Amino acid sequence: MFIGVDIGGTNVKMGIVSKMGRILASTSFKTNIPRSPENLIDEIVVNINNLLTKSNLTLKDVEGVGFGVPGLIDTKNGIIIKAGNLNWEKVDFVKLFKNKMNLPVKMENDANCALLGESRFGGAREYNNAILITLGTGIGSGIMLDGKLLSGNGCNSECGHMVIQVNGEQCACGQRGCWERYASSSALTRRTIEAAKQNPDSKLNDIIKKWNGKVSAITTFNAAKMGDAVAKQLVDDYINYISTGLISLAWIFHPEVFVIGGGIAKEGANFIAPIQQKLDNFVKENNFYPSIAVKKTVLEDNLGIVGAASLMMG
Repeated sequence: MFIGVDIGGTNVKMGIVSKMGRILASTSFKTNIPRSPENLIDEIVVNINNLLTKSNLTLKDVEGVGFGVPGLIDTKNGIIIKAGNLNWEKVDFVKLFKNKMNLPVKMENDANCALLGESRFGGAREYNNAILITLGTGIGSGIMLDGKLLSGNGCNSECGHMVIQVNGEQCACGQRGCWERYASSSALTRRTIEAAKQNPDSKLNDIIKKWNGKVSAITTFNAAKMGDAVAKQLVDDYINYISTGLISLAWIFHPEVFVIGGGIAKEGANFIAPIQQKLDNFVKENNFYPSIAVKKTVLEDNLGIVGAASLMMG
């Protein structure tokens, strides 16, 4: 058995995972940042012991613990170089954990973990060259070439910060025109809020009112399905932004597949199909070989836990 721990800026999700990628038991708790790494590790250890007890297992049954962390990771030395969402820098995380629980441990960037999980159990299983993109507050990304994860020396494939618009919108990283400023789920949410204010007769406002003022990227897709012209334009622009970044990555890495995760990917064909069409057009117009598949993540809500556990599976 393996334990996967997905540390996010809002929640820590963790579970016991079998060699077949099945989650036998899981739990989650609030990250509650600001918080010291030592304090968070203490709660992780308590939850590991609780999960083992719940599953009638002991530490002897655990082959290893994998951690997925959002940030720049020194995988060789087990150090978190920087994790902005956690307000951590230069944290000797693996050593701190081993001081509390003497088990084999590995740590990786969370998007890299997600790609490992999808390559072993999900949408990238049949491919040696794959790029995973997660769309959320920002854009997470993992790259696999010839069956090997692109990692090491703090290299976490931060594709979200490639520039797609010179002198574009200001990104939190300090640059202007970053891909995630246009193609993250939060980018679509931001544009939806602006469009709803500028277009009071749009169905966007009806949905927002129905949801008691809550707005997300799903709001836009729902309004577009209802035939709202404003929402349709927002969705079209959003698909273009995503596809622009994917095509840039295609020129550089020549992947066989793009696997896309995040809540917005649950829109399924309404989301994936138009992106696939744009990639197909790109391949045809540029005599690009081979073709590139576009898929949504298979593991979905289990992606972080299974991906982290996959670190220990060889």
